[in-house]
Amino acid sequence: MLFLGEGPCFFTSHFLLNMSYPIIIGAPHAQTSIDDPAIRDRISLTDYELWKCSDPFTGELDEFTVAREKHVATTHRLICDLNRPPDLENAFHEKDFFGRSVFYRGKKFTTREKKSFLKKHWKSYHDKIAKSVKALDKENPPLILLVDYHNTSGDHTLDNRGAYMPSIVVSNLGKFQRIDHLEKEEQLVSLPDEILAFFAKDLEERLPLGVEMNDIFHGGYNLRWYQSLPSLLKLKSPVFAVQFEYNLDLVVNPLTRNIDYAALRIMQEKINESLEQLYLALERYLEEGAACDTVVFENSLIG
Repeated sequence: MLFLGEGPCFFTSHFLLNMSYPIIIGAPHAQTSIDDPAIRDRISLTDYELWKCSDPFTGELDEFTVAREKHVATTHRLICDLNRPPDLENAFHEKDFFGRSVFYRGKKFTTREKKSFLKKHWKSYHDKIAKSVKALDKENPPLILLVDYHNTSGDHTLDNRGAYMPSIVVSNLGKFQRIDHLEKEEQLVSLPDEILAFFAKDLEERLPLGVEMNDIFHGGYNLRWYQSLPSLLKLKSPVFAVQFEYNLDLVVNPLTRNIDYAALRIMQEKINESLEQLYLALERYLEEGAACDTVVFENSLIG
């Protein structure tokens, strides 16, 4: 059982937003267009439909001052999806969010092209992240935190329940959880459930828009890949990971298509503050086995 206090737990002695931490932010779906004309001519979607089938603005990370490293994808997810397993079946899409065909008839990628894209785009992006993780590990930090950063619009359903995108979803590969009552996880999560709950609570205090945990998204392939890095890279530092996804409609009016850059800046500044608190909560969790001053959990129920 996990109990949360009335307010967020601030680590005021360390609360310095001009500091950076061993935090890496990845934006695998940030590219909003397909610039290669030879490929673009084979795609049946409009420029706006391509834009909607990406995660716009997730590559604009100036507000995230707490992150030591930032990696932004330079290829559109419809060329090669960097948050999918690197194989011919999973990393490529034939339909968009609305069920529209991505390609004109007879213009789909060949097997040879897919293999080339995996090497050029998927491997390149993930190799850069692995290199950053390895470099941070050499500094002997208390931990390394990886953040997979996404958004999606609220104009289409996202699962078989017909549910739409909440305002904010944070995920750790676990199952749907309520902040005030966590159930024991049977699977390996990328971040302890009680820490995810603390993060959700802290975000809600800063951005009172509604924050869900593992609903609708519970974490994509990259979180699983991040979990493999300690053994793959022979790391000494503990590695944690979280997926963050926000509703694109918070910053883009779906009717007028007007972009509210002030809202984007405010939201990302608040996320930045909360990411610092998340890192410090994880640091204390490793040191003392407690998430923060206002969180108490029973190891017999949460493990």
